[in-house]
Amino acid sequence: MASESIRKLVLWGALAATLLAVVWVEDEHEQDIAETAEAIEPARHSKSGARVDRLTSESLPIGQLGKRKFNAEADDIFTITTWEPRRSTANATAPGFVSQQLKAPAPAPPPAPVAPPLQFKYLGRITEGQETHIFLSQADKNHVAKVGGRIEDQYRIDRIMEDSIELTYLPLGIRQTLLINDKNPGRIQ
Repeated sequence: MASESIRKLVLWGALAATLLAVVWVEDEHEQDIAETAEAIEPARHSKSGARVDRLTSESLPIGQLGKRKFNAEADDIFTITTWEPRRSTANATAPGFVSQQLKAPAPAPPPAPVAPPLQFKYLGRITEGQETHIFLSQADKNHVAKVGGRIEDQYRIDRIMEDSIELTYLPLGIRQTLLINDKNPGRIQ
């Protein structure tokens, strides 16, 4: 029991010492703040040379300022305000200011459709009388076609000439030319 009473006494003593330390530190801190404020704030003197206390002479009458009123019908808070001269008074919010609504630029027209590049390679041709057949390869597939013939319902052969083949890309109706010659077989124009 004696140890329990000693323990309580020590705890109460530690609590009292802590409270005294806190009060002592706060007093020092307040004194430091007051000294710093006096050192920073220069003394003001009246015309007669007497020191005027800054807080009493320069206090604002806050009661006369009034309170702000909230208006639910206030202008759009996201409008742009600028110093440019006013063009019309319909959008003016204050003298000298012009309020402009942000307008999204008109979307650019979509680009004209374009046929995919020709994937054919010219392999050769056979002419029988007035009819000419051409041999084309496309990846793993080989095609044989003549003028007016279709390749996979995507291309139509329009003309076969000595140095080129004219094709039409059927989904868009766009004409394309496949150049053929000894130096550059299958070059696209």
